[in-house]
Parts: sequence; structure tokens; C-alpha cells
Amino acid sequence: MKNLITLTVALSTIFNVFGQTNYYVDPVNGNNAFNGTSLGTAWKTIQKACDAATPNSIVQIKGGTYYENLVVNVSGTNGNPITFKNYMNESVIIDGTGTSGSTLLNITDKSYLTFKNLTFQNLAKNNAQGILVECSASGTVTSLLFRKLVVKNIRWTANASATPTSNNNAQAFIAYGRGTTSAKVIANLVIDSCDFYNNVTGFSEVLSLDGNIDGFTITNNNVHHNTNIGIYAGGNYGECSIPSLDHARNGAIEKNTCYKNVSPYATSGGIYADGAQNVIIRRNSCYRNGYGIEVGCEENGTTDNITVVNNLLFRNLDCGIAVGGYTTSTTGQVLNSTFRNNTLFQNDSLKNGSGEFYITKASNCIFKNNLVYTNSENVLFSADPISPQASNTFNYNCWFTPQNNANDITVNWKTSNYSTFSAYKTGTSQDANSFYSDPKLVNTILVNPDLHIQAQSLCVNSGDPATTVLGSETDYDGNARAVSTIDIGAFEYAVIPIISEISRIESSKVPMFVYPNPFSSQATLFSGIELKNASLIIYNLAGNEVKKVENITGFQISIDGDNLPVGLLIFKVEQDNKVIATGKFIVE
Repeated sequence: MKNLITLTVALSTIFNVFGQTNYYVDPVNGNNAFNGTSLGTAWKTIQKACDAATPNSIVQIKGGTYYENLVVNVSGTNGNPITFKNYMNESVIIDGTGTSGSTLLNITDKSYLTFKNLTFQNLAKNNAQGILVECSASGTVTSLLFRKLVVKNIRWTANASATPTSNNNAQAFIAYGRGTTSAKVIANLVIDSCDFYNNVTGFSEVLSLDGNIDGFTITNNNVHHNTNIGIYAGGNYGECSIPSLDHARNGAIEKNTCYKNVSPYATSGGIYADGAQNVIIRRNSCYRNGYGIEVGCEENGTTDNITVVNNLLFRNLDCGIAVGGYTTSTTGQVLNSTFRNNTLFQNDSLKNGSGEFYITKASNCIFKNNLVYTNSENVLFSADPISPQASNTFNYNCWFTPQNNANDITVNWKTSNYSTFSAYKTGTSQDANSFYSDPKLVNTILVNPDLHIQAQSLCVNSGDPATTVLGSETDYDGNARAVSTIDIGAFEYAVIPIISEISRIESSKVPMFVYPNPFSSQATLFSGIELKNASLIIYNLAGNEVKKVENITGFQISIDGDNLPVGLLIFKVEQDNKVIATGKFIVE
């Protein structure tokens, strides 16, 4: 009993030291006339919290179903955000059934807000929106975090089989940047570890960023079983009236899983960059969509400097990767983009002849270090005879067809067609250092195949030796890239197994434990000895350092889960240049 009391007091001390206010919402016992600062004086509606919560506060929402259309009328401040989350582990559902509004959560010109562990569901009407983030022409929006949300059944119509027209739209998550200067912008937008599914979006996308948005990360989300594009970063549509700012830019779309996002009227990608600029798309898995990943440009203007790297793209209905503007009626084209170290496996399952890559209006793009394994049609890729299309280069790729016959392939290169690999290389002067070979994948039979390469694969150490990896770049699994020369495809073969990396860390010498474990927002590491100028270092399973805290004194260390990746992490504590403790914890 004494230890439990000590632990409770310690936790209370940690949470109070920051002067944070807790507000409570209770749909059964709450009353909006109360002050909201305890369970006994909880508010009744979430809208009350959206009107009254103050900076540096947490809104603890009791479990239940709330039939509300929420409009957020409060902001946090820098370093003092407002967090809306479920109370304990209770299930909180914001449900649109029977509500009069067209949006479940509306955030316009508000900043420093966090939303965690909430479900938004069941809104069926034309132009329905699950979550709307908007920066007006004269407004600003910064530092919004959406984590571990579920957004489902947002529909333009209750009839999921209805065929939409261009006037039929719904979005599970939409952000519009309409600010008219580089300062009036949506910035530092984070969407992490959310689940978007069963949304009927008509002519719109599921998770969509459009207009003047500068700085975003879309990570660890599951986007599946929707009726159009899964993740979208766009521009050139006039959401921002200043054309040079009308682009979602300087962002990362990483470690998402997108599958079965299929439109009834067009080819819909798992991930689509259309008018975006300076975006990295990496370590995503996209399968059984229309396209796997598309980098396009539908309107006048450009899509520029998109990097597509270390992704898995398999068994999509059309090609694995589509690149370029597609119509002569606009100036839209893709420029200066790189597609490397991706693994493409048996895409174009509808067998329409596009192959694994499909290229239209694109210039100055690089395709290298990719592993490409076709379906039985044997079409490697297609480049349409549409202008402009100039200075695109293919090199250091591995190509393979199930028949294992380099003299029975198809490449559609502009106005020419090649049926042998050697004729293609000679006729196009492309892929000078590429090869046709069985990549020796681990398992190609499974519904979700194992696309790791084996030791005997020619892809090992065969990528472009001049490849410049991105800062702290890893392969799809999270292992360090370029052990010697970079491998071809999304996986490095010659890496230290994760289990070996864990076993290298010394066993704990000083008793330490993390409570609670697992956790999502905050935990405490308790030490069996008093720490003096110690350091806490946290690693992911690839052995990469993800956080370091120095100059620690006392018996407790606070760990902020919001700034850590989700999953199993490893920690060590150092003091006087020695490792005095190690351990593991899980961030949910």
C-alpha cells in the first residue's frame, strides 16, 4: 500500500508541476452551467469546452456518444496548447446522425490545439465534412495535432452505391489554406496514427490538404475502404488567391497504409500529390487502390520537387506509380521529382497495359534504384506520347516479369514499343546500369506478399553508388540505408536484425520502470537512485535516436508521448559516462 501511495503522489506531482488545467465533459452528469474543472462539476457538451477551454489545458471527455456539430472557438498559445481527448481509456464518439450541420469538427483560424483518441462518424449529406481545418484570407493556423482519431462513414449520400457527379462531395478530413501571405498560412499540421475508412467521398478525397499550407506531416495512418483518393496534397485550384502560395508544400507523407481506395468513376490513388511542392512521400504501403501513388498536375501550373522513396506498391488496379499532367488543355506538368528505391509488384491488376510506371507530362524526373516485378502482361512501364516530356532518366533499376524472359517484355516509350529488354535500352538510351533479373523476393504468393530481398538477389548493393540518401533515411522497415552501396528496392538486405540490436543493449543495472506502460500522452520513468546530471536517450527499433533529454536530476523523468513515434521504444539512462539502466516502453 505504501508503494501505491508513493506512486500516486509522484504522478500527481508530475502532472501539477506544469500548472495545467483539466476540464471535464460528462454527457450524463454534466451541466454547462458548471465550471468544468472536476468530474463533479463537468460540462455536458464538448461544444462548451470548444467555447471555454483555456491555454495549457486538457479537456477530458467522458465516454459516450455526442450528437454535436463542433465549432472550435478557442486557441492555445505557443508552448501552452489545448488538448481534447478521451477520459482514461473510454470511448468517445462524435456522431452526426440527426444533426443539422454539415461538419463534425470545424477549426477556422485557431492554433495550438491537439485532438486525441476520438471517433468522428456518421454524417451523410452532400458536402459533408468530418474534420474541417481552414485558414481564412486574413487568418493564421499553426500547430494542430490530430492523433489516434477514427473518421468513418462521412458520405455525400446515404446510398453508397450511387454514382457521383462533380457536385457530389464529402471529405473525412479537409484543410483549406486560404491565407494571402506566407505568414497567413496553415503551418505545422500533424495527422498521425488515425484510421479513415468507409467514407463515401464522391468527387473529393478522404484526407485532403489544399492551398496555402506550409509544413505538414501525415504519418502512420490507415486509409482504407473509401470511394476515392486516400491521401491528397494539392494546389493550383485557387483556394489561395495568390498562385505562388496556392500549394501544399514542405511536408512529409510517411509510414501510412492505404488500401482499397477505389473510385467508381475514375482511377483513384492511395496517395496523390497534385500541385504540391517539396513533399517527401516515403515508407508507405499502397495496395489494391486505383493507382498506388500518383504525382500529377491537373490544373495550370506545376507540381514540383516531389520525392517518392522507399515505398511498397503492389497489386493496385492500375499502375504502381503514375507521374505527370495528363491533358493538353492545361499547362500542368510534374517537374524535378525523384522516384527511387521503391518496390513495385504486380500492379495493373486490371491489365490495361499501363505497366508498373505510367508517365505523361513530366520533365526532369529521375527513376532509379527501383525494384519492378510485373504481372503476367509483362509490361514494364508506359510513357505516353504527350508533350512536354523531357529529360527524364531511368537508371540502376531491377526489372523482372513472371515468365523470366528478357525477350518477352513490353515498354511503351512515347511513339515506340519495345518487346525485348536489350532493344528497349538501345532504342531509348535509358537504364544503362539497370538489369533484368529475378529479384529473389521472399514470398510472391501471399495475398500480402513478402517483398524483402534475399541474400542471393542481384539487387543487393546494386543501386546507384552516387545516391545521396536523405538525412537519417531508413528503408521501409526502418533500417539504416546504404550499408555499403545502397540496395535496389524498398528494403536493405545487409542490416543488423532488430532482435540483435536490442540484445546489444546492456541489461538494467539500476532498477527503473515506466508508468503507465503502454501510454499515449505522458508517462514517468521512476529511478531507484537519485540521478545527478544524467541523460535519457530513447531509440526506435532500428537503433535510431528519437529523443534525448540531458541534465536530469532527481528520482523521476517525465516522458512526453506526443513527441515520440508510436510503437515499441528502447531507452537507456547514462550518468558519469556510463550506462546505468535500460528498458523498453510502448507509445500507443
